Amino acid sequence: MLTDAARALGLEQIIGVGGDGWDYDTVTALDTHGRTWMMRAARRSDVVPLLMRENAILPHLAIGLLTPKPEKFGTLENGFPCAAYQYIPAGESSAAIITAEATKLAKALHALHTTPQEIWINHLPTSPSWQERTREQLEFTASRIEWPTHVLTKWRELLEVSHLWDSPPVLCHGDLGPPHLLSLDGHLVGMIDFSDLQYAPPFVDFGNLLTGFGKEAMLRVLVAYVTLSGGNLETLLAASYGYRELGPMFTAFHGINTDQPEFIEEGLARALEIFNPR
Repeated sequence: MLTDAARALGLEQIIGVGGDGWDYDTVTALDTHGRTWMMRAARRSDVVPLLMRENAILPHLAIGLLTPKPEKFGTLENGFPCAAYQYIPAGESSAAIITAEATKLAKALHALHTTPQEIWINHLPTSPSWQERTREQLEFTASRIEWPTHVLTKWRELLEVSHLWDSPPVLCHGDLGPPHLLSLDGHLVGMIDFSDLQYAPPFVDFGNLLTGFGKEAMLRVLVAYVTLSGGNLETLLAASYGYRELGPMFTAFHGINTDQPEFIEEGLARALEIFNPR
């Protein structure tokens, strides 16, 4: 089904078929001019609107890094949409690269966070507030998962520290881990997988950088970002750590919503790792 859809888009020479994270299947193929393309298709019905959202926003996004611009569009036999973009020849980034390229990433994030609303406003929900959405998600998971009492108490207390969540919401990537920041020859060159785009405070992206690359890398990016944005460094730093602590809850929430128990198990394990470090 995937290869047939790729060939229907003019991608005749199939190089590889595989999965891309938890949500997408991919096909790598060459067109008649020898150019390499990546075709991406949703695995589940709940991912379909995420791909459609990407397809609508990405062609207009300009952040100073390479981003996948969908250029070919098709439909699988099951009715799910697929989209193909020219392959970005780079690999995932390391903490050392993010630390060295902190200013470049800060500029890219500032550009992303200040993307004009007319580009994305019709594709992303803007209410209720991030804090209220998170509080609702926390109580939703608490009704279905037996979180350790001290973890649940900490999260509830954290969400009442209102000054941490006062940063005005912006357009955030939402999942800035190593696979989604691409580097080539030691230089940051691209940002991919915008499935988790969201209207949220900027610390969402910095909390993910903290989780994915560690304190030193995140702090260097954050300092450079504050220079550009004029934000409050101490508040953004505290909120980024708070968001990291809430991360396991978001993982479990996704598992409940998509009926994928492995995410629930991962959320529980990460909560214990964060709050009961060895």
